[in-house]
Amino acid sequence: MLTKQKLHRSVLKKILNKFDLGKIKKIEALATSGNISYTIRSSKGRYLLRLCPTGPRWRSKEEIAAEIELINYLLKNKFPVSRPVADRKGNFIISWKNHFGYLRNFINGSPKLNPYPEEIRRFGELIGRFHNLVKNYKTKSKREHMWALKETREYFQEKKGLILKSDFKNKREFVEKIANELSLLNFSGNLPSGTIHEDLGKRHVIWQKNKIVGIIDFDRSYYGKLIYDLGEACRGWCFMNNWKSWSNKNFLAFINGYQRKRKLAKIEKGYLIDAIKFGILERSLSFCLRFIEVTHDPEDEKFACHSISEKGLLGIINANKKKIENIIKIA
Repeated sequence: MLTKQKLHRSVLKKILNKFDLGKIKKIEALATSGNISYTIRSSKGRYLLRLCPTGPRWRSKEEIAAEIELINYLLKNKFPVSRPVADRKGNFIISWKNHFGYLRNFINGSPKLNPYPEEIRRFGELIGRFHNLVKNYKTKSKREHMWALKETREYFQEKKGLILKSDFKNKREFVEKIANELSLLNFSGNLPSGTIHEDLGKRHVIWQKNKIVGIIDFDRSYYGKLIYDLGEACRGWCFMNNWKSWSNKNFLAFINGYQRKRKLAKIEKGYLIDAIKFGILERSLSFCLRFIEVTHDPEDEKFACHSISEKGLLGIINANKKKIENIIKIA
Protein backbone atom coordinates (compact mmCIF):
# COMPACT_ATOMS: atom_id res chain seq x y z
CA MET A 1 0.00 0.00 0.00
CA LEU A 2 1.40 3.39 -0.99
CA THR A 3 1.09 6.11 1.64
CA LYS A 4 1.83 9.81 1.92
CA GLN A 5 4.08 10.71 4.86
CA LYS A 6 4.22 14.44 5.37
CA LEU A 7 6.47 17.07 6.92
CA HIS A 8 5.18 20.25 8.51
CA ARG A 9 5.05 23.13 6.03
CA SER A 10 7.59 25.11 8.08
CA VAL A 11 10.08 22.22 7.94
CA LEU A 12 9.72 21.95 4.17
CA LYS A 13 10.26 25.68 3.79
CA LYS A 14 13.39 25.55 5.95
CA ILE A 15 14.83 22.68 3.90
CA LEU A 16 14.04 24.18 0.48
CA ASN A 17 15.34 27.64 1.43
CA LYS A 18 18.85 26.15 1.46
CA PHE A 19 18.62 25.51 -2.30
CA ASP A 20 18.67 27.90 -5.22
CA LEU A 21 15.40 26.78 -6.78
CA GLY A 22 13.93 30.14 -7.69
CA LYS A 23 10.27 30.79 -6.85
CA ILE A 24 8.46 27.74 -5.43
CA LYS A 25 5.20 27.22 -7.32
CA LYS A 26 3.86 23.94 -5.99
CA ILE A 27 4.75 21.31 -3.37
CA GLU A 28 2.97 17.98 -3.42
CA ALA A 29 3.38 14.94 -1.15
CA LEU A 30 4.11 11.79 -3.13
CA ALA A 31 2.61 8.41 -2.26
CA THR A 32 5.40 5.87 -1.68
CA SER A 33 5.91 2.53 0.04
CA GLY A 34 7.89 4.11 2.87
CA ASN A 35 10.01 7.19 2.17
CA ILE A 36 8.96 10.78 2.87
CA SER A 37 8.79 12.22 -0.64
CA TYR A 38 7.64 15.44 -2.29
CA THR A 39 7.54 16.74 -5.83
CA ILE A 40 8.62 20.39 -6.05
CA ARG A 41 7.74 22.75 -8.91
CA SER A 42 9.68 25.99 -9.09
CA SER A 43 10.58 28.68 -11.60
CA LYS A 44 13.82 26.77 -12.29
CA GLY A 45 12.34 23.31 -12.84
CA ARG A 46 10.84 20.27 -11.19
CA TYR A 47 12.46 18.31 -8.38
CA LEU A 48 11.90 15.40 -6.03
CA LEU A 49 12.73 15.62 -2.32
CA ARG A 50 13.20 12.32 -0.50
CA LEU A 51 13.94 11.75 3.19
CA CYS A 52 14.12 8.36 4.87
CA PRO A 53 11.43 7.63 7.47
CA THR A 54 11.80 5.94 10.83
CA GLY A 55 11.51 2.16 10.92
CA PRO A 56 12.72 -0.39 8.32
CA ARG A 57 13.29 2.21 5.59
CA TRP A 58 15.58 4.39 7.75
CA ARG A 59 19.02 5.06 6.23
CA SER A 60 22.10 6.56 7.86
CA LYS A 61 23.82 9.67 6.55
CA GLU A 62 26.67 7.51 5.23
CA GLU A 63 24.23 5.28 3.36
CA ILE A 64 22.71 8.32 1.66
CA ALA A 65 26.25 9.40 0.76
CA ALA A 66 26.86 5.96 -0.80
CA GLU A 67 23.67 6.23 -2.84
CA ILE A 68 24.65 9.67 -4.17
CA GLU A 69 28.18 8.39 -4.90
CA LEU A 70 26.75 5.55 -7.00
CA ILE A 71 24.40 7.88 -8.88
CA ASN A 72 27.21 10.32 -9.68
CA TYR A 73 29.33 7.42 -10.94
CA LEU A 74 26.50 6.36 -13.25
CA LEU A 75 25.99 9.94 -14.46
CA LYS A 76 29.68 10.17 -15.41
CA ASN A 77 29.14 7.08 -17.54
CA LYS A 78 26.05 8.58 -19.19
CA PHE A 79 23.65 6.11 -17.62
CA PRO A 80 20.07 7.48 -17.29
CA VAL A 81 19.60 8.39 -13.64
CA SER A 82 18.33 11.53 -11.92
CA ARG A 83 20.95 14.11 -10.97
CA PRO A 84 21.25 15.03 -7.25
CA VAL A 85 21.01 18.76 -6.51
CA ALA A 86 23.48 20.54 -4.22
CA ASP A 87 22.38 23.32 -1.88
CA ARG A 88 23.90 26.81 -1.89
CA LYS A 89 26.86 25.59 0.18
CA GLY A 90 27.56 22.66 -2.13
CA ASN A 91 26.11 20.01 0.17
CA PHE A 92 23.97 17.20 -1.21
CA ILE A 93 22.74 15.44 1.93
CA ILE A 94 19.71 16.83 3.75
CA SER A 95 19.46 16.19 7.50
CA TRP A 96 16.38 16.77 9.62
CA LYS A 97 15.89 15.14 13.06
CA ASN A 98 17.76 11.96 12.11
CA HIS A 99 15.98 11.79 8.75
CA PHE A 100 18.48 11.88 5.88
CA GLY A 101 17.95 12.27 2.16
CA TYR A 102 18.56 14.49 -0.82
CA LEU A 103 16.96 16.56 -3.57
CA ARG A 104 17.16 15.40 -7.18
CA ASN A 105 15.97 16.55 -10.55
CA PHE A 106 12.58 15.10 -11.46
CA ILE A 107 12.51 12.80 -14.49
CA ASN A 108 9.44 13.41 -16.64
CA GLY A 109 7.82 10.22 -17.83
CA SER A 110 6.01 7.25 -16.36
CA PRO A 111 6.52 3.52 -15.72
CA LYS A 112 5.05 0.88 -18.04
CA LEU A 113 3.06 -1.48 -15.85
CA ASN A 114 2.09 -3.79 -18.73
CA PRO A 115 5.12 -3.75 -21.06
CA TYR A 116 5.32 -5.63 -24.34
CA PRO A 117 8.13 -8.16 -24.89
CA GLU A 118 10.00 -5.66 -27.07
CA GLU A 119 9.94 -3.13 -24.23
CA ILE A 120 11.12 -5.81 -21.81
CA ARG A 121 13.98 -6.58 -24.21
CA ARG A 122 15.01 -2.90 -24.07
CA PHE A 123 14.88 -2.99 -20.30
CA GLY A 124 17.09 -6.11 -20.36
CA GLU A 125 19.63 -4.30 -22.54
CA LEU A 126 19.77 -1.39 -20.10
CA ILE A 127 20.28 -3.68 -17.11
CA GLY A 128 23.02 -5.51 -18.99
CA ARG A 129 24.71 -2.16 -19.54
CA PHE A 130 24.16 -1.24 -15.87
CA HIS A 131 25.83 -4.44 -14.70
CA ASN A 132 28.79 -3.85 -17.00
CA LEU A 133 29.27 -0.49 -15.26
CA VAL A 134 28.82 -1.64 -11.67
CA LYS A 135 30.63 -5.00 -11.81
CA ASN A 136 33.34 -4.87 -9.11
CA TYR A 137 32.41 -1.24 -8.37
CA LYS A 138 32.14 -0.42 -4.66
CA THR A 139 31.31 2.96 -3.13
CA LYS A 140 33.71 4.48 -0.60
CA SER A 141 30.82 5.21 1.74
CA LYS A 142 29.41 2.08 3.36
CA ARG A 143 25.95 0.59 3.05
CA GLU A 144 24.67 -1.04 6.23
CA HIS A 145 21.42 -2.43 4.85
CA MET A 146 21.87 -5.52 2.66
CA TRP A 147 19.40 -8.05 1.27
CA ALA A 148 21.71 -10.92 0.30
CA LEU A 149 20.93 -14.51 1.31
CA LYS A 150 23.02 -14.50 4.50
CA GLU A 151 21.57 -11.21 5.74
CA THR A 152 18.02 -12.27 4.85
CA ARG A 153 18.40 -15.50 6.84
CA GLU A 154 19.70 -13.52 9.82
CA TYR A 155 16.90 -10.95 9.49
CA PHE A 156 14.32 -13.74 9.34
CA GLN A 157 15.69 -15.33 12.53
CA GLU A 158 15.59 -11.92 14.22
CA LYS A 159 11.96 -11.31 13.21
CA LYS A 160 10.57 -14.86 13.44
CA GLY A 161 9.32 -14.38 17.01
CA LEU A 162 7.58 -11.13 16.07
CA ILE A 163 5.76 -12.87 13.21
CA LEU A 164 4.62 -15.74 15.46
CA LYS A 165 3.26 -13.31 18.06
CA SER A 166 1.42 -11.21 15.46
CA ASP A 167 -2.06 -11.49 13.95
CA PHE A 168 -0.59 -12.44 10.55
CA LYS A 169 -2.72 -15.17 8.95
CA ASN A 170 -1.28 -18.71 8.82
CA LYS A 171 1.80 -17.38 10.61
CA ARG A 172 3.21 -20.77 11.60
CA GLU A 173 2.90 -22.21 8.10
CA PHE A 174 4.40 -19.00 6.72
CA VAL A 175 7.41 -19.14 9.05
CA GLU A 176 8.00 -22.84 8.32
CA LYS A 177 7.80 -22.27 4.56
CA ILE A 178 10.21 -19.32 4.58
CA ALA A 179 12.67 -21.18 6.81
CA ASN A 180 12.60 -24.30 4.65
CA GLU A 181 12.92 -22.50 1.31
CA LEU A 182 15.76 -20.26 2.51
CA SER A 183 17.63 -23.35 3.77
CA LEU A 184 17.49 -24.87 0.27
CA LEU A 185 19.29 -21.93 -1.34
CA ASN A 186 23.03 -21.41 -1.69
CA PHE A 187 24.93 -18.98 -3.91
CA SER A 188 28.56 -19.50 -4.88
CA GLY A 189 31.14 -17.01 -3.70
CA ASN A 190 32.51 -17.03 -7.26
CA LEU A 191 29.44 -15.33 -8.74
CA PRO A 192 30.21 -11.87 -10.24
CA SER A 193 29.48 -9.00 -7.84
CA GLY A 194 29.05 -5.25 -7.93
CA THR A 195 26.91 -2.45 -6.50
CA ILE A 196 23.43 -3.62 -7.44
CA HIS A 197 20.15 -1.68 -7.53
CA GLU A 198 18.21 -4.53 -5.80
CA ASP A 199 14.73 -3.18 -6.60
CA LEU A 200 14.40 -3.20 -10.40
CA GLY A 201 10.62 -3.46 -10.56
CA LYS A 202 8.54 -1.73 -13.23
CA ARG A 203 7.75 1.34 -11.13
CA HIS A 204 11.46 2.23 -10.89
CA VAL A 205 11.95 2.41 -14.66
CA ILE A 206 10.75 5.68 -16.24
CA TRP A 207 9.77 5.83 -19.94
CA GLN A 208 8.97 8.53 -22.45
CA LYS A 209 7.05 6.74 -25.19
CA ASN A 210 9.32 3.82 -26.17
CA LYS A 211 12.53 5.11 -24.56
CA ILE A 212 13.78 4.49 -21.03
CA VAL A 213 14.79 7.89 -19.65
CA GLY A 214 15.59 6.97 -16.07
CA ILE A 215 16.21 4.33 -13.44
CA ILE A 216 15.21 5.70 -10.03
CA ASP A 217 15.22 4.83 -6.31
CA PHE A 218 18.63 3.43 -5.42
CA ASP A 219 17.92 3.46 -1.68
CA ARG A 220 18.17 -0.37 -1.49
CA SER A 221 21.44 -0.55 -3.45
CA TYR A 222 24.41 -2.40 -1.96
CA TYR A 223 27.49 -4.36 -2.99
CA GLY A 224 26.30 -7.87 -3.79
CA LYS A 225 26.00 -10.58 -6.41
CA LEU A 226 24.71 -9.39 -9.78
CA ILE A 227 22.50 -12.49 -9.90
CA TYR A 228 20.37 -11.02 -7.07
CA ASP A 229 19.54 -8.05 -9.31
CA LEU A 230 18.68 -10.40 -12.17
CA GLY A 231 16.43 -12.53 -10.00
CA GLU A 232 14.56 -9.50 -8.69
CA ALA A 233 14.23 -8.01 -12.19
CA CYS A 234 12.80 -11.28 -13.55
CA ARG A 235 10.36 -11.44 -10.63
CA GLY A 236 9.19 -7.91 -11.33
CA TRP A 237 8.92 -8.09 -15.13
CA CYS A 238 7.95 -11.66 -16.01
CA PHE A 239 4.93 -12.29 -13.80
CA MET A 240 1.66 -11.19 -15.39
CA ASN A 241 -2.08 -10.82 -14.73
CA ASN A 242 -1.67 -9.28 -11.30
CA TRP A 243 0.95 -11.85 -10.23
CA LYS A 244 -1.20 -14.84 -11.27
CA SER A 245 0.92 -16.22 -14.14
CA TRP A 246 4.48 -16.33 -15.49
CA SER A 247 5.42 -15.31 -19.06
CA ASN A 248 8.25 -17.33 -20.59
CA LYS A 249 7.94 -15.00 -23.59
CA ASN A 250 8.76 -12.01 -21.39
CA PHE A 251 11.55 -13.94 -19.69
CA LEU A 252 13.12 -14.81 -23.04
CA ALA A 253 12.85 -11.16 -24.16
CA PHE A 254 14.55 -9.95 -20.98
CA ILE A 255 17.40 -12.50 -21.14
CA ASN A 256 18.02 -11.89 -24.85
CA GLY A 257 18.10 -8.14 -24.28
CA TYR A 258 20.40 -8.47 -21.29
CA GLN A 259 22.87 -10.66 -23.19
CA ARG A 260 23.12 -8.15 -26.02
CA LYS A 261 25.00 -5.93 -23.57
CA ARG A 262 26.43 -8.41 -21.06
CA LYS A 263 26.81 -12.15 -21.52
CA LEU A 264 25.73 -14.21 -18.54
CA ALA A 265 28.60 -16.23 -17.12
CA LYS A 266 28.07 -19.99 -17.15
CA ILE A 267 28.00 -20.00 -13.35
CA GLU A 268 25.27 -17.31 -13.35
CA LYS A 269 23.04 -19.38 -15.63
CA GLY A 270 23.15 -22.20 -13.11
CA TYR A 271 21.93 -19.95 -10.28
CA LEU A 272 19.35 -17.78 -12.04
CA ILE A 273 16.25 -19.81 -11.10
CA ASP A 274 17.35 -19.84 -7.46
CA ALA A 275 17.89 -16.07 -7.67
CA ILE A 276 14.29 -15.62 -8.87
CA LYS A 277 13.10 -17.79 -5.96
CA PHE A 278 15.22 -15.80 -3.54
CA GLY A 279 13.70 -12.56 -4.85
CA ILE A 280 10.24 -14.01 -4.18
CA LEU A 281 11.15 -15.14 -0.65
CA GLU A 282 12.86 -11.89 0.33
CA ARG A 283 9.93 -9.79 -0.88
CA SER A 284 7.41 -12.13 0.79
CA LEU A 285 9.18 -11.62 4.11
CA SER A 286 9.34 -7.88 3.47
CA PHE A 287 5.58 -7.62 2.80
CA CYS A 288 4.82 -9.75 5.86
CA LEU A 289 6.82 -7.45 8.14
CA ARG A 290 5.47 -4.32 6.47
CA PHE A 291 1.97 -5.58 7.29
CA ILE A 292 2.90 -6.30 10.93
CA GLU A 293 5.08 -3.26 11.68
CA VAL A 294 3.76 -0.50 9.42
CA THR A 295 0.58 -0.77 7.35
CA HIS A 296 -1.73 -3.51 8.68
CA ASP A 297 -3.00 -3.51 5.10
CA PRO A 298 -4.67 -6.84 4.18
CA GLU A 299 -3.26 -6.52 0.66
CA ASP A 300 0.31 -6.65 2.04
CA GLU A 301 -0.60 -9.76 4.04
CA LYS A 302 -2.27 -11.35 1.02
CA PHE A 303 0.70 -10.71 -1.26
CA ALA A 304 3.18 -12.11 1.28
CA CYS A 305 1.20 -15.36 1.48
CA HIS A 306 0.55 -15.55 -2.27
CA SER A 307 4.27 -15.15 -3.00
CA ILE A 308 5.27 -18.42 -1.31
CA SER A 309 2.17 -20.57 -1.88
CA GLU A 310 2.02 -23.55 -4.25
CA LYS A 311 -0.55 -21.71 -6.37
CA GLY A 312 1.37 -18.44 -6.04
CA LEU A 313 4.69 -17.12 -7.26
CA LEU A 314 6.94 -19.84 -5.87
CA GLY A 315 4.68 -22.61 -7.13
CA ILE A 316 4.44 -21.00 -10.56
CA ILE A 317 8.25 -20.88 -10.85
CA ASN A 318 8.50 -24.54 -9.86
CA ALA A 319 5.87 -25.45 -12.48
CA ASN A 320 7.80 -23.56 -15.18
CA LYS A 321 11.27 -24.71 -14.08
CA LYS A 322 12.05 -26.89 -17.12
CA LYS A 323 10.90 -24.22 -19.60
CA ILE A 324 12.91 -21.57 -17.77
CA GLU A 325 16.01 -23.80 -17.80
CA ASN A 326 15.63 -24.35 -21.56
CA ILE A 327 15.35 -20.62 -22.18
CA ILE A 328 18.48 -19.95 -20.12
CA LYS A 329 20.30 -22.71 -22.02
CA ILE A 330 19.48 -21.44 -25.52
CA ALA A 331 19.43 -17.68 -24.84
